[in-house]
Amino acid sequence: MPRRSPTVRVLVAIGAWAAAATAWVLRMIWRGWRATWRGRSGDVGGARLVGVCLGLGFLAGCLFMWAGGQSPTVRHVLYGEAGELPRPVTEPPPGTAWVRVLTTGYCPCAICCAGSDDGITSKGRDVRRHPHGIASDPKLVTPWLSLDIPGYGRAIVDDTGGAMRQSGKAGIVHLDLRFAGHEQARRWGRRILWIAMPAGAPASGLPPPTL
Repeated sequence: MPRRSPTVRVLVAIGAWAAAATAWVLRMIWRGWRATWRGRSGDVGGARLVGVCLGLGFLAGCLFMWAGGQSPTVRHVLYGEAGELPRPVTEPPPGTAWVRVLTTGYCPCAICCAGSDDGITSKGRDVRRHPHGIASDPKLVTPWLSLDIPGYGRAIVDDTGGAMRQSGKAGIVHLDLRFAGHEQARRWGRRILWIAMPAGAPASGLPPPTL
């Protein structure tokens, strides 16, 4: 028997959930109508019923958007911009400027570095000897800079990548942080941070983008 694809399984689960929710709402409406007809409208409050219906409709909309490939939008609606730290209120260290950056995680495996998983960065560093480092758009963040990344530590910009250059074209400073293992990189995920960027880096003169 052929196995269902993940998308089909998700849609089937959503359909089952929607059917159960619809049956429950109809039951609540029927109970409310009977209570009102019998003069006991306080048994099932109209405000409670409206609130339940609105809540179920909101959750159903989020699930359908998630199934339709809009999971980043759903995460933003439910949780806001995940992992964003506020802008520091103090002045940056001398010779630097606060820069808002998008950070992601990667490792030198075939999944993260498809087609270029030879263990050598674009600047010729061996990742086995240097498991930690930063990939960036060299037009925004000068190679060989040493940067302090909150929650990651100090590392050197020694790599680049297509995603970083694509973000750079949109005016977004994108730093891809290298980890020793794939699970570590996945746990980092996508975080928006403010870092102290050397004043000589082109990124220091950019206005904070909307990420």
